Amino acid sequence: MIGLDEARQIAEQYLIGLSADAGVKLELPSSQTLERDFGWVFYYGPEDTSLTLAGNAPFIVDRKDGSIHVTGTAYPTGVYLENYDLTGTAFPPGVPEDTVVLEGWKPSRSPFPKISLTKAIRAATEKGLAESKGCADSVLSGEDVGLMFPTAAEADKFSAEVQRLGRSVRRGIR
Repeated sequence: MIGLDEARQIAEQYLIGLSADAGVKLELPSSQTLERDFGWVFYYGPEDTSLTLAGNAPFIVDRKDGSIHVTGTAYPTGVYLENYDLTGTAFPPGVPEDTVVLEGWKPSRSPFPKISLTKAIRAATEKGLAESKGCADSVLSGEDVGLMFPTAAEADKFSAEVQRLGRSVRRGIR
């Protein structure tokens, strides 16, 4: 777990790269930092206030591990934050009822069929083999993985298949 000071240092380091990409010195106005249960949301803008910057979506620094998660600008920030709170991923935002979260494997649980899980992910989503295998690997390493589905029926079907394989899943709020 990290605190605000460490999260701010991580955010400032992240801005160094963004500044280089944008060709503009960027800053984090501390008055615009939001704290949530999952971490902090940092807004940023050009140090030179006479400049306008497009596409500067706020980003999340997760309090558990200091990881950075970029939101977006297509929807209100609250949509991305709610999605992150529900699924552990800020983008793409999904309708909560169409979200399935594969719960990470814990050493106390029995092993799971990695190949079968990879095939199930691949069959139910538009993910390729490498990305589906990456999701299965993340679950095996203990991470929760959120997957979005176009309909609740497709999410239900996938949830049932994963549960048949002996995996735990969470569904979004209905």
